[in-house]
Amino acid sequence: MSELSMNKNVCIASGVVLAWLLLATPYVSALDSDRDQPIQIEADEAVRDEMVGETRYEGNVVLTQGSLRITADRIAIRHDAKGADAILATGQPATLIQQPTPEQAPVEASALRIEYRRSEDLVRLMDEAKIKQDGSTLSGDHIDYIVSQRTVKAAGNAGSGGDGRVEVVIPPENLRSEAAND
Repeated sequence: MSELSMNKNVCIASGVVLAWLLLATPYVSALDSDRDQPIQIEADEAVRDEMVGETRYEGNVVLTQGSLRITADRIAIRHDAKGADAILATGQPATLIQQPTPEQAPVEASALRIEYRRSEDLVRLMDEAKIKQDGSTLSGDHIDYIVSQRTVKAAGNAGSGGDGRVEVVIPPENLRSEAAND
């Protein structure tokens, strides 16, 4: 394969992954109707701590809002004067599934820790982080998505026994469909 051909394939692959990852956040690319839906949380236990400004849900936690579904062992929601500022979901793993648009396959994300920090406009998947959609996957030790900048950064962690690498898998049919749109 020539260098030009390899570079073109890398550009196509990068474009596919970036476009696909932009769908990973529930606050930007979800079904329009999701934001207008009520949030429903089911858990074995719920505790509101007014002094800390936090509500904790523990034991088989399921949060739904429209097409968004988060499952976790524990979800903690920190509140400030403007409302919920930070949401932390932990589990073995915690999962997030959401339908970006009616035409697209659902985005499935998982990690031992999923954070959303409104003040930083950041969705962070930490420890065994993985995002899947339509056969493509991105995995690493952590994945950050800065919502306002539509920027995704994934990293491995060599210090915890891993090899410090990020892995991206793009099925050939996804490359062909992207190349056909060029």
